[in-house]
Formats: sequence, structure tokens, C-alpha cells
Amino acid sequence: MQGAALVERYRSYAAKCVTISRNLPSPTGKLVLLEMAQSWLKLAEEATAGAKTAIESAVPDPTQPD
Repeated sequence: MQGAALVERYRSYAAKCVTISRNLPSPTGKLVLLEMAQSWLKLAEEATAGAKTAIESAVPDPTQPD
């Protein structure tokens, strides 16, 4: 799976966790799902950072001699 698609999937999972948490009567259940949403968003951020690093390392630095 490509980086951008993976990031979108992680963000989608986070959004689903938030949506489900709104329908739960249990404060503990809500908390668990909101923490899970945070974890998905953190993974999305890490995947974004990893993709950026991969792109930067693949593109030659024009200021450096060959």
C-alpha cells in the first residue's frame, strides 16, 4: 500500500473510533476508543514523516556535486 493511502486509512480508522465513541453510554468505553483514535492519528503522522524522509533521501541534493 502506498504511503498516502496508508495515511488516509489510519485517519479513517481514527474517525471511525471517534464516531463509535459518541454512541457509547460508557465513559470508559468512550475513553478507550478516543485513545485508540489518538493512536491511529499518531501512526498517520509517523507514516507521513516516514514518507517525507523517503522522498527526501530519494531526491538528489542539487547543491552537492555528483
